[in-house]
Amino acid sequence: MSAAFVKAAKQFDALVAALPLSDGGEEAQLKRIAELQAESDVVGQELQKQLEAAGGPLPGICLGGTTNRLRQASYGCIY
Repeated sequence: MSAAFVKAAKQFDALVAALPLSDGGEEAQLKRIAELQAESDVVGQELQKQLEAAGGPLPGICLGGTTNRLRQASYGCIY
């Protein structure tokens, strides 16, 4: 059991070491998350417009549902 624990701890340490370092700390990470969310929202709105222009959701096609609007727009997709 202790050998399994040591192995798991080493794997965890390796995964932590492989994480990309963020310049600026937590504040910079939160800012980047907000920027990515805003970008995702813009993409979701554009996809919503395209779906509406096409006459609604296309049966059997799912765009992944990255935002609530996109999930609502793609209600007809097969999961």
